[in-house]
Amino acid sequence: MYPPEEKPACFTSIHDYEIDGLPVSVFSLPALHINRFLNPAAPINFTPISQLACCTMINVRLIFSVLLIGTGASSAWAQISFSSLQQVLDYADNHAISIQSAKNQQQIAASKYKTSKTALLPALNASAGFNDNITLQPTLVPANLFNPAAPAGTFNEYTFGRKYVYSTGAQVSWDVVNFQKWFDVKTTDAAQKLSEANIVNAKFLIYNQLAQTYFSILLTEKYIDIAKGNSAASDSIYRIAKDKYEAGIFTEENLNRSKIQLVQAQQQVSGLASSLTQLYNQLQAQLNTNEQLVLTDTLATASTDEEEKAIITSVHPQVQVQEAQLKLNEQQLAQSRSMLYPTLSLGYQYNQNWASDKMFDLSGANNLPQQFWGAKLSITLFNGLASRGKISQSRIQLHQQQQVLANQRLAAQKEDENLDLQYQQSIEDRNKQEEILLLQTDNDNHSKDRYESGIIGLDERLDKFTDLLQVQNQYMQSLSNYYINYYKRYIRIKL
Repeated sequence: MYPPEEKPACFTSIHDYEIDGLPVSVFSLPALHINRFLNPAAPINFTPISQLACCTMINVRLIFSVLLIGTGASSAWAQISFSSLQQVLDYADNHAISIQSAKNQQQIAASKYKTSKTALLPALNASAGFNDNITLQPTLVPANLFNPAAPAGTFNEYTFGRKYVYSTGAQVSWDVVNFQKWFDVKTTDAAQKLSEANIVNAKFLIYNQLAQTYFSILLTEKYIDIAKGNSAASDSIYRIAKDKYEAGIFTEENLNRSKIQLVQAQQQVSGLASSLTQLYNQLQAQLNTNEQLVLTDTLATASTDEEEKAIITSVHPQVQVQEAQLKLNEQQLAQSRSMLYPTLSLGYQYNQNWASDKMFDLSGANNLPQQFWGAKLSITLFNGLASRGKISQSRIQLHQQQQVLANQRLAAQKEDENLDLQYQQSIEDRNKQEEILLLQTDNDNHSKDRYESGIIGLDERLDKFTDLLQVQNQYMQSLSNYYINYYKRYIRIKL
């Protein structure tokens, strides 16, 4: 034995750390003087075996086992722990694919809005060119133009221009009055607001899916605990029945019935365990992660006064989307009408040309500058009624969206009212079912004692136990209904 002060530190505990702001549970591992175990980028280094002489009680097999554990630790430590629903929702904000897609669409809409604003600015273009006139085309000129004595109808050939021409230029254009561009800015701004509303709605939808999976896991874990207790009780009933059957007190029918009850209880535990694994897989898919997930939260048995008195005051996310869509339709109608409005543009252009007979030699070149400015007014007089047809279509879409919004507001209002009623009723049902469960459990305990004492027979004991199972199912159903209404109401208040 080692004195307390000389006992070798062969084991150590690795504390919890965080990934993406969330706690990550890390299992305990034999230390063996591990260096930088918690640094994912660094290798897991072990002190040479020669330096572990103090751990004389560790044999070679244990050393190799620890080394094998160390090589797999990088995958085993990567588990994400959630202690509340809010932590799951916060994690989803940065990882759920539907939310990320909505955010990407919002960034695209914001970029289009900035682009539409820059379209109001003047456009500046510059150009440069070079022409090699390989063959200058001759031009026929009337002979009497340079020689009055020349007979009429005669022509002379002359070649004008020089072989090499260099040119540069700058052009500035500006739509001083362009109603379509002005309304395009307002339309893209409305589209950006719609994309922001779509982010809220995407969160609303994925939050409900996550909350359903989250509480399904907690409810399943609770049900597994109950099922394990039922399996133990069924096993006790079966063992007593088997002893009495061997003693000639019970018939084989009694023994088979108790055996059936035991197999059903064991099957329920196995089925619930499989369902729990599937739910965790579903949660991983919803959170877009392949890391192991652990929920450390527990189901609350009672509601707080703050939760019960909370009031839904925010606009329903789906109503927010329809309101933003209505504003977008209004701007699209205004933009369609702007197609009939006039457009006034200003332009300025400056050109500089050099003509020479020698390539890259501008010493004897002719300098030929040019500049001008102008204004242009464009008015659409007739385009086959295409503009008016688009205006008519936009007006119909706006009217339809107004109807959709009115219906969505009414539906959301009634949904919120029903949600409050269902939540209050689920609290009452859960409390009553919990009271009934306590009473039925007490009755079952009495039945158990009398059965083990031989006061009652197997049939009565199984009947009482079946009554308990039925009440348990009713209690879990009421608990499930409560948490469905709880998370729906929680998310509505949050968003």
